[in-house]
Amino acid sequence: MKTLITFLFTMVLYGCGESQKVKTEFKPEKKLIITKKVTHKKRLYKIAFDSTKVSKFTIEHSELTKSKAINKRLSDYTSVELQALPEFKRLTLGIVVPFDISKESLSHTMKYITHKKTKEDKDIDELMIFAYDDKEDLTNGAGFYTFGKLFWGPHGKPGNVTPQIARENIRDSYQFEIDIKDKVGNIKKTDLPTKRELAIYNMIMAEENIGMEEGKLNKMVMKKFGLKTEKELNAIWLKVAAYKN
Repeated sequence: MKTLITFLFTMVLYGCGESQKVKTEFKPEKKLIITKKVTHKKRLYKIAFDSTKVSKFTIEHSELTKSKAINKRLSDYTSVELQALPEFKRLTLGIVVPFDISKESLSHTMKYITHKKTKEDKDIDELMIFAYDDKEDLTNGAGFYTFGKLFWGPHGKPGNVTPQIARENIRDSYQFEIDIKDKVGNIKKTDLPTKRELAIYNMIMAEENIGMEEGKLNKMVMKKFGLKTEKELNAIWLKVAAYKN
């Protein structure tokens, strides 16, 4: 009997000594493809990008917001339950890239930024990137972009962060949704608006001029830039607007 008890006690000690490990590994593959692997309860998630295709860029805007993670209607929660729900983080970035960037390079660049930001803060649960070639365009409102956008989150769609995902940082359902304008990769230097044309357009579209009577705004812009007719002004505005579309 003593031998049996000793054997059972030894087995209990051995079983309690094991623990599940979460391992993060960054391992370059061929062609310098960097892969981030995170195991969570035997589930695998990775962000892959080709570092040789990452373009130069600048982050001109960064906004971190927090919201309650819910998986049913708000009305279905009591005030106590709502208070106990975990928050999830959403990071929104505005980046500026070269005008001659290719679609492939823009895609890898945005994935690289996602990799970098989620490595710095593993509690980021949703990430959105808007890409431009002119930082002045960042002031034109949420959701507007001239080159491309990326969303990273559960199933590649906003609003799918559950309390469990927010609490445990489960990433196995995470996907990218990427949209890149057709013009990207097809822009020639001769297609670019001049600095003067951009300045004219930006003055017309400036936030402080929103709501101003059109005739008054046109006269103000024409006087500042030495334009003689509204026809000339409208032609410049249309040229730049078409480029930014």
